[in-house]
Amino acid sequence: MRWTPDDVLDAAFATLEAEGLEKLSLRGVARTLGAHLNSVSWYVKTKQTLIETMADTIVGTVRTDDLPADAVERVRVVAHRYRAAMLAHRDGGRLVAGTYAGTGKTLHLADTIVGALLEAGYPEPDAARLCWAIVYFTLGLTQEEQTPAGTPTREFGQLLETGAYPALAKVGAQLMVADSFDARFGYGVNALLRLPPG
Repeated sequence: MRWTPDDVLDAAFATLEAEGLEKLSLRGVARTLGAHLNSVSWYVKTKQTLIETMADTIVGTVRTDDLPADAVERVRVVAHRYRAAMLAHRDGGRLVAGTYAGTGKTLHLADTIVGALLEAGYPEPDAARLCWAIVYFTLGLTQEEQTPAGTPTREFGQLLETGAYPALAKVGAQLMVADSFDARFGYGVNALLRLPPG
């Protein structure tokens, strides 16, 4: 049977969903595909190339059509779509964060964000930095959201009562509010976009 690059990519995502990023391998993709390792490595030579291709595919699903007319709102919508694209895949945040995807799909997404920021009146250096800040914030929060929570060795409240963290003690109740990741993300993006241009 003749496999296509799309077949290999589909098998890679199926393997990711079943086994996670740590266990993703060309051999595992071949097993999922029901093919020989050579069939997979014909299209992707290394695990890193496979991950970069998968990251590019994830970023490529972020729609940049049907965006609001308001430039700042346009950035907000794109950021939410970027996060949703990564959350649609197991370990999607880590997979995308672990690559330097300077491809057309990634550049198109960045161009959309920077273009909207420039239109909103941000000077060029600020538009570039704010684009990076939004991307890094989105990647970081998405990775945390997709990482199983560990068991703390001591209760947070007990640590605050020691007096070693006076500033945190003042806002401890707010820190312990069980905000959803959606709420945290929305707040963070809004806060970044409230920075005045210039």
